[in-house]
Amino acid sequence: MNRPNQSDIIALQHGLKNRAPARTGLRLYTADFDSVSMANFYRGRSAFLMLSGPSLNQLDLSLLNQRGIVTMGVNNAWTIHRPTLWTCVDDPGRFIDTGWKDPGILKFVPVCHRVRKLRIQLPDGTLKPSAFHVSQMPSVLFYRRSNHFDHQRFLTGDTVPWGNEGKHADSLGIKGKRSVMLAALRLLHHLGFRTVYLLGCDFKMATDRKYAFDETREAAAIRHNNALYDALSRRFEALLPHFEKHRFRVVNCSPGSALSVFERMNYEDAIAAVTAECAKPVCTQGWYTPANKPKQHAEAKA
Repeated sequence: MNRPNQSDIIALQHGLKNRAPARTGLRLYTADFDSVSMANFYRGRSAFLMLSGPSLNQLDLSLLNQRGIVTMGVNNAWTIHRPTLWTCVDDPGRFIDTGWKDPGILKFVPVCHRVRKLRIQLPDGTLKPSAFHVSQMPSVLFYRRSNHFDHQRFLTGDTVPWGNEGKHADSLGIKGKRSVMLAALRLLHHLGFRTVYLLGCDFKMATDRKYAFDETREAAAIRHNNALYDALSRRFEALLPHFEKHRFRVVNCSPGSALSVFERMNYEDAIAAVTAECAKPVCTQGWYTPANKPKQHAEAKA
């Protein structure tokens, strides 16, 4: 059974005190702890999941601005392209505040981060705590995060798994190795998306190849990330039958990606597939005419 963080439990106990119990299944919460169900809100649709690999910079991301396309970004990938949806698992102060303040991005955040402060950057580059915290930002919904990965229940639990704590092994015997990518996939499935196209999913890091955006990483952090990619590859291999059972398709569109578990597709082909339904020519004539109004004959009857 999925086990939420202790901090998540405490936050929910304080925020939901004296409220009616929520229905079963994964639930989302507003800043005031009102329970929200968005299960299958995007029923049967496709989404592009933008991760942070430098291959993002090899793609024409302006193609994502077309009708019919929904994107989800993670972490500071929203500095590369403005997504429709966004999520994180780490401290909110790690992510640029302009994204937090953007009401056009629907943000999904662990409930334990509800009152954590953001950070701002001064003109000289110095970072300092913001006067604002997460619950004061627009378009934010909160979820319960889980520190227990089970490849047989990943899409069916009532929390959002992101890996395991370092002292405890998951269903595959892997200890630790937590990732926002796991949380993003769980949320996208909950929202009803049934095909997810991966962008920026490089799954390899080096001193000269870290992120799609500027950021410094020490050698130890690079080693940690590469070990994480290996563990995630094992988890995704185990998840494939589970995904197939729930008709959840993941497609890797990232150039040069080291993740070989999922099927591959060219980015432009994925764009064409997703936009096909909304790309047909539009004629506005006649739409305001009531559907049950009889057609007028070209010539009036004598």
